[in-house]
Amino acid sequence: MSYDRTIVDTKTSSSLFDSGFATDVGKIRNMNQDFLAVSDSLFVVADGMGGHRGGEAASEIAVKKIIERQRYSTVQSFRDQFIKANTTVRSEAGRNADWEGMGTTLCGITLISPDEDGKEKLAIANIGDSRIYLLSQGLFSQVTEDHSLVEEMRREGKITAQEAEIHPHRNIITRALGIDEEANIDCWELPIHKDDRFLLCSDGLTNEVATSEIHSILATVDSPQEAAELLVDLANTSGGNDNITVVVVDVKEGETSPEPSTLAPISLNTPSQSPSGSLTPSTSSLKNRPEDATEWETTPENIRKLVITALVMLLIIGVFIGRYARDNYFVSFEQIGDTSIENSQILLYQGRTSSILWFDPTIEERRPILGRDLDESTVAEIKQKPQFDTLQEATQYLDAIQEEIAQKQKKTD
Repeated sequence: MSYDRTIVDTKTSSSLFDSGFATDVGKIRNMNQDFLAVSDSLFVVADGMGGHRGGEAASEIAVKKIIERQRYSTVQSFRDQFIKANTTVRSEAGRNADWEGMGTTLCGITLISPDEDGKEKLAIANIGDSRIYLLSQGLFSQVTEDHSLVEEMRREGKITAQEAEIHPHRNIITRALGIDEEANIDCWELPIHKDDRFLLCSDGLTNEVATSEIHSILATVDSPQEAAELLVDLANTSGGNDNITVVVVDVKEGETSPEPSTLAPISLNTPSQSPSGSLTPSTSSLKNRPEDATEWETTPENIRKLVITALVMLLIIGVFIGRYARDNYFVSFEQIGDTSIENSQILLYQGRTSSILWFDPTIEERRPILGRDLDESTVAEIKQKPQFDTLQEATQYLDAIQEEIAQKQKKTD
């Protein structure tokens, strides 16, 4: 576990939350670009991106900016701190050439001030593809929405949820802190319900461990610390292709709801901000990690796509071979049984002198010329099957032979 990429600031023994956390570099990476923070009422996870330690710096800078404040009064104030974190990451990148283009995902949960009824609530904010899940009354759901190219394709119906989980481009994100001057942050507010359990995690977990397995562990392992460590271990066992960070938060106090907790996104975009706030997918939004290894599944749909692709490729290859096989002309004697060269007619063929696959040369024209009409040098030349790039060149060659034969006949007469 990588405890140098964590900040734990639990100054009081909070009776409201119990939490556990774990982070690890994984099996492939040389450094851990994730960063997390845990306090009495604030929980944050970030997944940095960018070479020359830029991702490592971006995630740490962003998390430290969020925990500058230990309490937030409203969802708006929580979101505003995300915006400040965006500005800080961009500013630091501008001071260090090695950090140019660095960015980070960021997701967090915090306790906010009570409402008019005196009830405390939680604020949730997110940008990027790190996730927050909620287990409430047995119902396990993803609270945040990935800001990724693959998620956009899924929402548009271009791919299924199952295809999204194994898509080779699922590591391309469309929003992140530090990339654009304006950052579009998704926000939620929800009441505090006793026994609700939250999971904050980087995609190093969700790319390796199935949602059903995550749900099972969170539902059966009572200790949040043990659950966090078990999830990280499972991600490493499944491949560990990326850094893995997990924070599990249990709500110990609050109202007991007979129904699972539900929440809806809150729109807090400023007028000057782009409605989408998304990045054009590019190298700047591609995480600095090895391409995810994906396993092709032999489903009927995948087999159908493979067959169609193969047929299209064969058709294209056939067209090119056909063009090559037919893009030529040659002259030769017609060979019928034991007919001698002297009695053989000269033919003009389209195609190559020998068959290519199923493309045989075809007769383009017959000339009333027999082998006995030709001199020895011309017979020897035609036996070699002279070739021509165009039909015009071939017909001119035969015209010249016929003209020569006609001249000889005139002299004989």
